[in-house]
Amino acid sequence: MSRPLMPVPPAYVRRSPGPPADLLARVAQRLREVKPLDEILDDIGDVLGNQAPPAGECEDLDQRLRADLIRLAQIALAANNRDPEVSALLQHADRLMAEDLPTDYQPRIGTLRRMASTANGLLERLTETGSIKEAV
Repeated sequence: MSRPLMPVPPAYVRRSPGPPADLLARVAQRLREVKPLDEILDDIGDVLGNQAPPAGECEDLDQRLRADLIRLAQIALAANNRDPEVSALLQHADRLMAEDLPTDYQPRIGTLRRMASTANGLLERLTETGSIKEAV
């Protein structure tokens, strides 16, 4: 009498079918689209560093910082973070994103710095409250 190489597991251990392939594909695509936190830190550093960004980079930085603020807001909402400081920073981010980027260079830099400072504050506070792990 020969024994099977691998015994059949009992019914309570057997695997049920996993999620549908199209759902897994959508989840994988969304994960590939998510911006890593270290890239958000890079965007913040590009604006808050010792040297102001060149005029030609302002529009790109504006778009990146807006995406960063949205990403951080999504993290706060997904984590159900009810910290009052996070709420205040999210409200400030909403006000900043409602503004258009000014056309003159100095006001542009001011707007970008406020956005970067808000993103930095959100990143720090979300780390402190445990909504995200240490970014660095």
